[in-house]
Amino acid sequence: MTLYDADTVDACSWPETPQARLARDYFVPVMKRGSTAFLSDRTTLRLVAMDDLRIPLAINEAEYGNSPLHSLWVRYIGLPVQAVTAEAYGAARAVVMRGAMRTLGSMLKAARIDKAVYVDHWLVLRNLSVSLDEAQVERLTAFLVERFPGHAIVFPAINPANASPLLNTLAARDYGFLYGSHTRMTLPTQDVSRQVRENRRRDGRLLEAAGYRIVDGRELPDCAPRLRELYRSLNADKYHSTLDFTEEFFAWTLREGIFQYWLAVKDGRVDGFYATHVSDDTVWSPLFGYDLSLPQDLGLYRGLVHRLMQDALEVGLTIELGPGADPFKSLRGSQPVPRWTAYYVKHLSGFRQYAWRTLQRYVNGGVRPAANAMLKKIDGDAAVGFGPLTLPFTPPTGQTPREAARAMREQVDALEAQLESAARLEGEARLRALSPLSQTLHNWPQPMPRVVALRERLTRLEREARRKPEQAVSPEVQARQLLQDATRWGYTTLIAANLGEVAAPHLKALVEALRRELAGIVGVVLLATRGDKVVLATIASDALRSVGMDAGELMAQAAPCVEGKGGGSPEVAWGGGSRADGIEAALSATRRFMESRLGNWTPSGGVG
Repeated sequence: MTLYDADTVDACSWPETPQARLARDYFVPVMKRGSTAFLSDRTTLRLVAMDDLRIPLAINEAEYGNSPLHSLWVRYIGLPVQAVTAEAYGAARAVVMRGAMRTLGSMLKAARIDKAVYVDHWLVLRNLSVSLDEAQVERLTAFLVERFPGHAIVFPAINPANASPLLNTLAARDYGFLYGSHTRMTLPTQDVSRQVRENRRRDGRLLEAAGYRIVDGRELPDCAPRLRELYRSLNADKYHSTLDFTEEFFAWTLREGIFQYWLAVKDGRVDGFYATHVSDDTVWSPLFGYDLSLPQDLGLYRGLVHRLMQDALEVGLTIELGPGADPFKSLRGSQPVPRWTAYYVKHLSGFRQYAWRTLQRYVNGGVRPAANAMLKKIDGDAAVGFGPLTLPFTPPTGQTPREAARAMREQVDALEAQLESAARLEGEARLRALSPLSQTLHNWPQPMPRVVALRERLTRLEREARRKPEQAVSPEVQARQLLQDATRWGYTTLIAANLGEVAAPHLKALVEALRRELAGIVGVVLLATRGDKVVLATIASDALRSVGMDAGELMAQAAPCVEGKGGGSPEVAWGGGSRADGIEAALSATRRFMESRLGNWTPSGGVG
């Protein structure tokens, strides 16, 4: 096991794994420059190489001016004290609450609660929880305790929907747990109500109605200053977070494709954006912002959140939206999920261990129940996993995002196979086979492109099954209809027709019926298809042959257009071709030939 810093990390080897590549391309550049080159929090970044894992570390000494991302004191004391106001709790109660929290905060500072090594800390990214077995946890913990004997060992903000096995492994190696916060997730397999579907439909129309285009950020490579401005507008001003990112951070992550940026652009101006990163079949937005000065009825926030959700759900992935705006997100089908912070402090002094236990009692016994009550009011029974801490951890979403993605693929694959099977049936048998599929597809919770395509095919199959079969037309009736529709130039008549897919017996019978019906100067050119092949038949009446044109000449005009050839008697010729797209050209060529030769013909005597 090796610990790397900014000066030695170039000697690190990089396994061909997604986790290692992300550490090399995203975390190492920040480590080399120092955290404050990219974000406002001050922390020391290191990298641990263990087996084929490359695990980021953020090492804090006691930076109580950081954001909640790197300060437990700020998360549990600093920001909550600011939120306890007389307006919210009443003047007397607010004074008591703030006093109690500040007393606890003083003890936590005395115990150096923020002297900690944050393990597997990817800054603003989430859902990257490393997969460790018990032996690896034991080795890694011992290594960090040896290297940082005065620091608590902390795995921050672990999501049990993605990483229950990691939480259970940490529990088995004597880690304690703090309720960290909550996030919000929507799995692609999740059932949603009709009202949720209607809310999403309305949101999906907002951006276009307001005149916005969604543009790939790579098309506007100089937009970093505007992105930072919009991020600060939402986060620093609206949510009072102390975390900030530099303009260089936006420019770098955009330029190098670390995140995928999508911009809401109108009249050449960027008014909103979101960035996405995909890990463990979950789409997470580490950065989001929009112009708060614009009228709320534009629906910019609602439209951007809808588009962000669709980015994930349309490809069968889970979307994680994070906390905030809980009532709004709940009405779009987003489920609250707790996050837990795991800590190891057995190597610290008795007083510091006592401070951590006190913090645990305060958070798990006070903060967690308050969060549970708040979320129950908003989400009802969907708020799962916020009760008292119980082991083992299980995914509160029922399925993990990876399981949901796999189940979604399997469901759609099965529907495709069932549609294929139904397509081989006819009439009522097909309709019976399609009935349950219709109900499933038209009640699908997420309008994935694959599902939309299946709906369209199902509709076509239903329409075909309900169509009454056409009565077969006899060759004699068809022959009379062709004569009625023929082209005439004075005394000359041409029957030229594309018959489509026709069986061989019917075509032969049609030729015989036409021979019996022909009277006068009449030429016939018929083309039909049989699979991907073309069949040709030409006929010359007795009168047509008497003026110097026979079936072979008609065949000679038509066959080359379909890359074919033919032959026969002067009265009837048969041929074949390979280019069905040349049928209309064949008919046109024959018409031009007949018209040029006989269009102005007049008899000198009678016509037999």
